[in-house]
Parts: sequence; C-alpha cells; structure tokens
Amino acid sequence: MDLKQLVYFDAVVNEGFFSQAARQIYIAQPALSRKIRALEKDLGVKLLIRTSQGVQLTAAGEVFHRDIKQILNQLTHAEQKIRLFEQGQAGEIVIGRTVMLLWVKELAEFFHVFRTRFPQVILKMNTMLSGPQIKSLQQGQIDVGLLFFPPTDSCLNAIKVHTDRLVLVMHSSSPLAKNPPKKLADIGQHDFIWFDREATCNYHDHLINHFHQNGFFPNVVERGSDNAAMLTLVSSGVGCTIVPEMSTVNLPSNVVSIGLNDLDLPMELMLVWRRGSMSPTVKNMISIAMEHSSNEV
Repeated sequence: MDLKQLVYFDAVVNEGFFSQAARQIYIAQPALSRKIRALEKDLGVKLLIRTSQGVQLTAAGEVFHRDIKQILNQLTHAEQKIRLFEQGQAGEIVIGRTVMLLWVKELAEFFHVFRTRFPQVILKMNTMLSGPQIKSLQQGQIDVGLLFFPPTDSCLNAIKVHTDRLVLVMHSSSPLAKNPPKKLADIGQHDFIWFDREATCNYHDHLINHFHQNGFFPNVVERGSDNAAMLTLVSSGVGCTIVPEMSTVNLPSNVVSIGLNDLDLPMELMLVWRRGSMSPTVKNMISIAMEHSSNEV
C-alpha cells in the first residue's frame, strides 16, 4: 500500500464512478481499476461494491475511507504549512530582549507591523540581558536579539530599530531632586546604584567610558542585576542611577528622572541576528526592521 493508492481510492469514493475519478486524477480507467484491486488485495478486504450505477463503500471501506481522509488532510496541511514557512509566513522566531523593551511605543509598533503582515508567525520572547543574548545568538538558541552596543563580531549583523537617551533617576526626596545637577560630574559624590560588568560587558564599558570622559567616577554603593532591579533600589531611597529613558515608563510616584547636558551618549537599540543562518521568517523581520529604521530617520 502506498500514498498514491490512498489518493486514488479517495478520488473514486468522492466521484462515485471509476470513469469520473480517472479523469479527475489524470489516469486511465483500467489502470485505476487495477490500482484499487491491488489495494484491496494488499489489505485482504473488499472496500468497494461495483455496480452499473457507480461504486458503494462496504462497511470496511467506510472505516478505511474515514481514516485515510484524516491522513490525506494532514498531508495537505503539512504541504501548505511548509510552503508558508518557505515564504516566511509561518513558523517561530525566538527573540531575546530585556524586560522593559516592549514598553517602548516605537518598538511595540514595529512588532505590531510584523504581526499584522505575518499573523501565523509565532514570536517567542526570552527575557535576558545583552551578554546572554550574544551567547545565545552565537549558539543558535535565539534567532534575534534586541540590545544596545552589540560587540563587533563577524558572525553577527545588526540594524538600528530605535534610538533612546540616558537619564539620571533618583528618589523624589533626594538632594539631587531638590537641586537638579547639570552634568555628570555633579553627581560624583552621591550614592550610585550600578550593575556588574559580567552581566553585559559591552553596555557596561561604553557607559563607564562615557562617564569617565566627562569626569564622573561613580560612587557605587549597591548593585542591581538589571534596570528593573536598579530602579527598585532607587525607589527604596538607596541612591541614584542612570538608565535608558525607555526604562522609566510608569515609574513609581517617588522616583523622578532628568537629563544631563553631557549625558549624550547615543543609545541605539539594535536588532541583531546571526549572519548566514536566517530562516525565511527572520528575513521578513529584518526587512520590516529596515523599513522601520528608514522611517525613523
């Protein structure tokens, strides 16, 4: 028994006549009759009753036809699915992102456009810092990452999807809130909340280098694992910190943020992917990212 026999049998049942089924599947009627007889012989069961008015299913034939119909429908579905996948219209994209990124209006719009154009593609979001994102990209555990300052890596490509800025964040009762500083050097003596370099080396080094170039050497008293943790510490009154402005959406009422004149390091949020290993779905996301980036300019 092979797949063609199942297709032929289904055609005969659907058409009700060997002659009509033969025309429908482009096969000579005698050859079709031989195929069905061979199928019945293989199964050891009579499936059809042949009459001058056409064919009728036997009881065994009804059971067999019901089962093969499910098989043929599944095959049709699999064929349609793989064609959609090849066009990038179905499948899954695994995305690495930090916990606060989807609060950004522009980024939410980017994903909305993608979901509108490709509603059958599943977007799986993994929350992780920049360092783990790079490692996961290199190991093929995620398809794309969203991060600041991706490392120079011949295996990775990147495109800007959003430009943000850094802001100083402090408790509303702190001296900094009552007498707002103008530049980075003005906050050097105040308690500062930061994060470990190991968590995201490139991001850490870019910010620290910018701080030092502007005469700011942080007086670190507490550390948080990410922006959300650092903002929680700020809210508790421990000290101040510096984060991308996108992280300050929906701050608690006892936390305020301000810009500084020399806190002008461009914060370009990049969509990063592995070079040469893009699925059709990822290619479509990159195409929309390019449109999105050109619209931001």
